[in-house]
Amino acid sequence: MLERFNIVNQPTKIIKARGATRREFLKKSTLAGAALAASHNLFKTPVYGQTQAPAPGNVVGANNRIVVGFIGVGLQGKAHIDLQMKYAGENNIALAAVCDLSAHRRDAAKAAVGGSCAAEESFEKLLENKAIDAVTIATADQWHAGTAMAALQAGKHVYLEKPMARYLGEAFALHDLAKKNPKLVFQIGSQACSDAKWAKARELVTAGKVGKLVLGQESYMRNSKQGEWNTAPYVFADWMVAGDIDWAKWQGQVKNKVAAYDPERFVRWRKYYPYCAGPLGDLFPHRIHPLMLATGNPEFPSRVVCLGQNPIDADKTPPGFPQRDCPEDVQLVAEFPRAWR
Repeated sequence: MLERFNIVNQPTKIIKARGATRREFLKKSTLAGAALAASHNLFKTPVYGQTQAPAPGNVVGANNRIVVGFIGVGLQGKAHIDLQMKYAGENNIALAAVCDLSAHRRDAAKAAVGGSCAAEESFEKLLENKAIDAVTIATADQWHAGTAMAALQAGKHVYLEKPMARYLGEAFALHDLAKKNPKLVFQIGSQACSDAKWAKARELVTAGKVGKLVLGQESYMRNSKQGEWNTAPYVFADWMVAGDIDWAKWQGQVKNKVAAYDPERFVRWRKYYPYCAGPLGDLFPHRIHPLMLATGNPEFPSRVVCLGQNPIDADKTPPGFPQRDCPEDVQLVAEFPRAWR
């Protein structure tokens, strides 16, 4: 099923933006983005969905049980299971199936759910289950867009962990597919946006009670002597061996694949660009999404400056930690059409 999306699973190109219009810059910023933009009017302001109520669609009513499947049951996926099990009664849901390429993880998740819960190695197999109404997706980033698109095509409601996609072109394709299926609920997991304070900030901003919006600022200061993602819960276990997982499929269609199974990359994939976009994809959504929500009218930026570096080389402090290829420190300034940043 994923082969049809090969066009969008390409890394972003570095381009010169001087003299280019905003539309030209966005169109050129990715191979797939350019191809998709030629046939789809994707570059819109405001950002799709952020100022609209979700379509009612086929949301299961209060008197009907919602049957849920889980794709990716590692740290975050297992957290989804634990919370949904805890509140299954009051939310009237049934946990029907789990899926993971790791035999250990899917077996452990199946045991945790109990009952007749199915355990699948293939997400395609899980999606064939017509009893499943909705799925939560918490795979490594390189599989986010592909599994979400497959789930929508299978008629499932989708909760997808951020980031929406590993590559920009994938995000456009997923956006387009979600819009073509308005009866299906599709949500990106950017949990901070659920904090009521951002809804209140949006209310005050849109009512003109805080004056002209000029600047929004947020940050993470997660300083660690051992280096982010090198310590618990990102630790090795005895079951993390080559025989536990289909390593080739786990890597998917990413560039710069590693032929031999590497537990470092399996557990600490956030350190390596083939499987993520570094802090920009992993941590920035938690900070920038609430700020954009609070503006009341989110927009695509007109100019962006971003710097990334490894000033500490924290991976070198404790011996035995491979050096990451994504930055430890990232700083971004974005200017928006309404002249705020």
